Amino acid sequence: MPKSTDTYPNFDYKAGELNKYIATAQMITIMLKNGEIIHYFPEDTANFLQWLCDHGIKDIK
Repeated sequence: MPKSTDTYPNFDYKAGELNKYIATAQMITIMLKNGEIIHYFPEDTANFLQWLCDHGIKDIK
């Protein structure tokens, strides 16, 4: 996946809407910039975490 892609497959939010996250086993808890908290269960956790990193989303662990 190109680093410039602002969207991730089967994920309803663009990178620009995300503030920070914390990952557990297979669930990613994400705080959006609007303050909303969401939970996401990616099919490929490592790839999704790399996408977050590529877009500068802060890991709060």
